[in-house]
Amino acid sequence: MLSLRERLAQFEEFNRWEQQNPRPIRPFQSVLADLSFLLSLVSREQRAIDPDPQKLGIQELRKALARIAATAELET
Repeated sequence: MLSLRERLAQFEEFNRWEQQNPRPIRPFQSVLADLSFLLSLVSREQRAIDPDPQKLGIQELRKALARIAATAELET
C-alpha cells in the first residue's frame, strides 16, 4: 500500500501532466448525449440487475479509505 507521501507525489505528477494535456472542452449536452447513447446499448433487463447486491465494492472502498486515514494520522 502506498504511503500518504507517495499518493501526494502521484497527485502532483498527475497535476503536472494535466496542465500539459488539458481536457477537451465540450458542452455538457454533448456529454449527456454520448452517455445516453451508451446507456441505450444496454437492455432494460440488464440495467435492472444489481451487479453488486451486497455492495462489496463499497465495503472495499470504505476499508481502503480507513487505511488511508489511519496512515495519514500516523504520518502527522
